[in-house]
Amino acid sequence: MKRITPKITSRGFSPDKRGAEQVLGELQTAVMEILWRQSPLSVSEVEQKLQKKREIAHTTVLTILDRMHRKNFLLREKQGKAYVYSPRYTKDEFERGVAQEVLSALLSQFSDPALSAFVELVGEDAAKLDQLEELIRHKRRQQTGSPEKGEGK
Repeated sequence: MKRITPKITSRGFSPDKRGAEQVLGELQTAVMEILWRQSPLSVSEVEQKLQKKREIAHTTVLTILDRMHRKNFLLREKQGKAYVYSPRYTKDEFERGVAQEVLSALLSQFSDPALSAFVELVGEDAAKLDQLEELIRHKRRQQTGSPEKGEGK
């Protein structure tokens, strides 16, 4: 599994929030959602989309995009006299990165309890338990070099 750098969760992790807002603020999450749907966009284009749901100053949008770029959440490219912004990571890569960082921190600090709690939680849903079992089999085959089902002979 590819590791994402820099750390996505450097701001912290809020389990009571949903989606990207677990590691980003409300405005940063709104910006990411806009750019995941359509990019690259200029500051003015991001501002127009944000204005549909909230009153926001142009300078605020400019500042938030610049900060997100400096934190490596966004890529920035000069087009004419203005910059256009796009996400550094796809939504899937971002979510996977959050999961990797949170689980890695838990496993490094609380290995046995974290694994036990994870299996207990997954075990409440038979489909998720089957999925976990298949992921473990797949990882073991990768480690031993055994061919996948349907591969080889």
